[in-house]
Amino acid sequence: MTREFSRQAFIRGALATVAAGASGSCRKTAPEPQTQSSTSRPPGQPDWNTLGRTLEGRVTLPSSADYAAAKNLFNSRFDNSTPAAVVSVKSGSDVQKAVEFAAKNGIKVAVRSGGHSYIGASAADSTMVVDLRQLPGGIAYDDGPGLTTIPAAAQLDSVQAALASHGRSIPSGSCPTVGVAGLTLGGGLGSDARRSGLACDALVSTSVVLPSGDVITASADDHADLFWALRGGGGGNFGVVTSFTFRTLPVIDRDVVNLVFPEGTTEQAIVGWAEWLHAADRAIWGMVNITVGSGSGGCTIVLATPAGDGPGSAGDLSGAIGVQPVSSTSRTLDRMDFVHYFEGGAQATQPRAFVAGSDIIEEMTQAAAESIVAAVSAWPRDAGSSSAVIESLSGAVSDLGPSDTAFPWRRQAACVQWYTETPTFQTANEWLASAHAAVHPHSIGGYVNYVEPDTPTSWYFGDNLARLDAIRRQYDPDRLMYSGM
Repeated sequence: MTREFSRQAFIRGALATVAAGASGSCRKTAPEPQTQSSTSRPPGQPDWNTLGRTLEGRVTLPSSADYAAAKNLFNSRFDNSTPAAVVSVKSGSDVQKAVEFAAKNGIKVAVRSGGHSYIGASAADSTMVVDLRQLPGGIAYDDGPGLTTIPAAAQLDSVQAALASHGRSIPSGSCPTVGVAGLTLGGGLGSDARRSGLACDALVSTSVVLPSGDVITASADDHADLFWALRGGGGGNFGVVTSFTFRTLPVIDRDVVNLVFPEGTTEQAIVGWAEWLHAADRAIWGMVNITVGSGSGGCTIVLATPAGDGPGSAGDLSGAIGVQPVSSTSRTLDRMDFVHYFEGGAQATQPRAFVAGSDIIEEMTQAAAESIVAAVSAWPRDAGSSSAVIESLSGAVSDLGPSDTAFPWRRQAACVQWYTETPTFQTANEWLASAHAAVHPHSIGGYVNYVEPDTPTSWYFGDNLARLDAIRRQYDPDRLMYSGM
């Protein structure tokens, strides 16, 4: 893998994160926490010590030596967060007890399957973090119906590796330590989307601990309204989802093509790519990467095609754009090599501080492409680098209607993801705001898995918001669950 593509793959992987409930990086088992004595507990304060004695898991408090390790997230911007406690659960019963304790004591519940939330929602101040990473069960596959049942905190790389051993897969993102929960609950864009749809489109059922403490199964036939909401309605909004059952699809070998287009042709490349890909066979997926501040101009287009079709598809795309790339490479990969290719290497598992967001582009016109390029170009060159990654919403994504699931963006052209790791967060936030402003005439919303602070919920759900609000009032009338929205 070239250094250039490795960097792009990492950006793609880092962007494939999720809203509250995403799976985070691995950590060592911490020592038993120090808990408050019930005799010294201040009046009116929750009796965490009593809760801890009832659990198979454990309660970690701010007074514990391992508090930071228990609550810190993938985005190190939020290392100063101060949740009231982290409850590491080891069973469904633990989840019920934790939720019931939170309700009794008036404490918001933030669900963590790992911690990739862009706004740090899964370790928010003053919340009870219900950490699902120690739930048992493993990744089970039933060859008869071709279904897999996956714990909420299972990381995407481990999910794909386990299923590949059976010759199967599910639609997935690319960041290796993102959890299946957050990816799926927010929709689930990835390199399988054009041929197989979103991760939530393959969902068959979920096991959920409701804010009431009841345990239910949500599916098309049971709690169908909640099942609708869990397919794209965002993580941590309706209850604690502890496991997911998906339809699987057979693995295939794929070509990955990397085309670099020269500086000054980016707008033309974006429009040509969007038009060509919209009409292309849905077995072909692609993304556009524009990075400013890395010393290179132009843009890179990455295609994933059926094995053997890569060079021909690259030629067809270049012809449609009307510009020849300055470089083009193609290689054929089996499923796990394909997964690893987009993960970005070992560095992708390491926590980092970043600022990111998104826009959903209604139609990829010349003006829309120019606004995206202008937005990225506004990044100050002395502040490191920033990127925009554009993914198509065509193909199997559009097989369902905007109201068939909570994910509303079934008839739009593309999702643009903005990303930077600059240490100057004021600069990053100002740039992100200016990027939104630049594309505003062409943007209709945002992707909830890239949720941003101080943004109306309607921006992520469009016309589906009223139904989502009604379902939330039904299942969580006291707004026990915290998701940052």
